[in-house]
Amino acid sequence: MAKFLLVVFDGLRPELVTADLMPNLTGFRAGGLYCPGSRAAMPSETRVAVSSFVTGRYAGGHGVMGNSFYDPALGFDGPMDTSDLARMAIAEEHYVDGVLRGPDLGEVLAGAGKTLVTASTGKVGNARLLNLRAAARGQAAYSIHGAHVSSPAADHAGIEARFGPVPESDFPHIVKSEYLTTLVLEHFLPRHDPDVLIAWFSEPDLSYHYRGLGTDDGRAAMAGVDAAFGRLLAWWRAEGRERGWRIIAASDHAHITVADTFDLAAEMTAAGFAVGPAFGPDVEIALNPGYAGTLFVRDRAAATVDKILHWMTEQPWAGMLLARDRHGPDTGALDLAAIGMGGERAPDIFFTGRARDDLDPYGLVGTCVNGSPDLPIGGSTHGGLHPKEMNNFLCFGGDGFAEGAVFDGACGVVDVAPTILDGLALSVPASMDGRPLTNVSQAPADADRALVVEGARAGYWQSLTLRETAGGQRYIDGGLRLA
Repeated sequence: MAKFLLVVFDGLRPELVTADLMPNLTGFRAGGLYCPGSRAAMPSETRVAVSSFVTGRYAGGHGVMGNSFYDPALGFDGPMDTSDLARMAIAEEHYVDGVLRGPDLGEVLAGAGKTLVTASTGKVGNARLLNLRAAARGQAAYSIHGAHVSSPAADHAGIEARFGPVPESDFPHIVKSEYLTTLVLEHFLPRHDPDVLIAWFSEPDLSYHYRGLGTDDGRAAMAGVDAAFGRLLAWWRAEGRERGWRIIAASDHAHITVADTFDLAAEMTAAGFAVGPAFGPDVEIALNPGYAGTLFVRDRAAATVDKILHWMTEQPWAGMLLARDRHGPDTGALDLAAIGMGGERAPDIFFTGRARDDLDPYGLVGTCVNGSPDLPIGGSTHGGLHPKEMNNFLCFGGDGFAEGAVFDGACGVVDVAPTILDGLALSVPASMDGRPLTNVSQAPADADRALVVEGARAGYWQSLTLRETAGGQRYIDGGLRLA
């Protein structure tokens, strides 16, 4: 009987997976079905990707529009951080279909009488969104952040009684990855024997962000999670594979290096826009800033949206500009729906800081201007559309997958849930944007077609490339401001 272990290395940049630094993952890649063209969901942020992994949908479908996102209908005084459990509970009640629109893996598996375990060293929102309604379903969802984040079935107190508390750590947070691996091997697998288990490592993402892609800490983070993965591989080769386990190794997105910063709130205020974190008596434009950020305009006023877009196309730090409604030659903006971010929760404007193909200090392609003050110059980030940050690691191993093969076709994080369900002989819900990748080996040369969408206004010019399969699935190759 088939079972699936999904192991996620948060933020891992595929080209950094080398034999000297990550021998275990390199060996798994060589022996499995590797997907070098895999792509993240947009915005290329962790909690969007978490939601896409478990629903097979892009953000406009599953409704989680960012790690934090603003919705004026919620009435909050700013964007809702999806790690804020109190606000998430309010939003869960507010939305008719919940914060996370499914069906997700937890729901489908429960309905089929199958079991799911999730275990994460990531942030609170990461852990919860892996199976948001786990408690109600009686499923085990574990977070290192405590029993109040974990579900009762995870037995957080029992885990600490047996294995001790979650170890404290600094960059790189390898001891937490080792702790989680021990829990998977010595607790969750033998005690729960689930049909699907998701193990999420927060490294190398954290060390990439605050130390940098090519730094000693960044490299140590990669080596550390690789060692943890090596323990899982040893179990799999000794007994797991014979028992039907298949492994999916993935990252949720990659990173590019921060080269400079900008303060959008200050610049918009100086330009005369009434901007703030939420609508109010003196605020007509709600801003969620960052390297990738959003703008909501009161009443979605077209004239104001156009004015903002016209102004942004003139700014040297502005990168990609996409709009819910006001896209086209009049504004230079592209359609948010093209990157799967349409719908009623969509912002009026989605923007990125300008990214380039420049080499960073470590000789890696990809730099950007960041609109968040908490990351250092030389650190790295994601959330935007640069092809390097959109390219996530994805590899499959075990029965049902070609061995030692490279699948060059279009694919991405939205294919993981359909692949798991198909491998378990369960129907793939029609809501899913992705497709099963079981029993594929090599894509025909004409399997996909490139779709290039451009936007221009005055001296501003941007280009976005999508890939579409013969079956109609779309994946986001990436995009850049060209002028």
